[in-house]
Amino acid sequence: MGSPSVSRVGLTLAAVAFLAASHAEAAPTFSRSQAQQEPDDWTLRIGVGLDVGLGGTITDFSQDPGPSGTLFFTGLRGTFDVSRGFAAMLTLDQWWLPGPDHALLIGFGTRYEPFVYNWGRIFFDLALGPASTAHDWCFGFDVGAGVEFSLPDVPGFGLGPYIRYGDFINPDTATSNDGTAWSLGATLTFHFGRYAEAPHTSEGPAPKRGAWHISIPDTDRDGVADDEDQCKTVPAGKHPDPFRPGCPENDEDNDGIPDVDDPCPVTPPGDHADPKRPGCPFIDTDGDNISDADDACPTKPGVASPDPAQNGCPDRHARRRPVEEEPPPPKDESAPIKPVKKHSRSH
Repeated sequence: MGSPSVSRVGLTLAAVAFLAASHAEAAPTFSRSQAQQEPDDWTLRIGVGLDVGLGGTITDFSQDPGPSGTLFFTGLRGTFDVSRGFAAMLTLDQWWLPGPDHALLIGFGTRYEPFVYNWGRIFFDLALGPASTAHDWCFGFDVGAGVEFSLPDVPGFGLGPYIRYGDFINPDTATSNDGTAWSLGATLTFHFGRYAEAPHTSEGPAPKRGAWHISIPDTDRDGVADDEDQCKTVPAGKHPDPFRPGCPENDEDNDGIPDVDDPCPVTPPGDHADPKRPGCPFIDTDGDNISDADDACPTKPGVASPDPAQNGCPDRHARRRPVEEEPPPPKDESAPIKPVKKHSRSH
């Protein structure tokens, strides 16, 4: 190992140590509140992550480098919280170099989060350890920084950009050069403790702490999760729409009866509802206690009839009361009797 490589490693470690010391007092409290914190539950301290990105080589990793300096980076990460803001870290980073070359780093290090906000967190990390290249085993390290934005709909997850620098000491024994590279991409992290402390809006039994579980919120609490609810802020109610999950059936007159069941969808029943036609007002023009909608003679009072054509109409078969004849006037006995003239027959 040449002196420039040693000095570079020393400067990197010193910079990370200084950064950690300068922000030690400002480091946030652990992601769970003291009431929720359970020191014996080690599963809540675990986090896993994935880094994917593109980059390029700064110096060559072999005596015969590829035609291009572009590379592809993938990294797996596991962390364990040891104190507020700090976590022990184990990484498996693969730098896919130009041509057939590669550099696989099995790194041990730390992850530091000096700033934590409601929307996310800013992090720095350092990992060092043995590295396997296309030519030999060597020593390597990488440092990274980035921002993780919290995903409100997926508790425990963070997603954001990162930038990373890698240094491998003498990766090809045929030369004395160090291989260096950079990478820029996206980082994804799931932390079991942050998942456990997140509010869960869905009803039902709470999942076991530390278990792998994704909770999808239900804003209007109608039992239909937001990812399927077409009316996220309006509960489905007692009459859900069969064609629109999470939505109530339309009720144009707001009388509590969905339009599909309301014979009068645009007319509220008012104070006098029709008992036979829910959602409709009771209208009786002729006052015979038969609704105009069922009255075959709505302007003439009548009687109820099982025949719809005669319902509410006057009864044509009712017997009329016969008219009594007036008795003749009594005869006047005192009146003189007029003689009847007889006409003589002429001969």
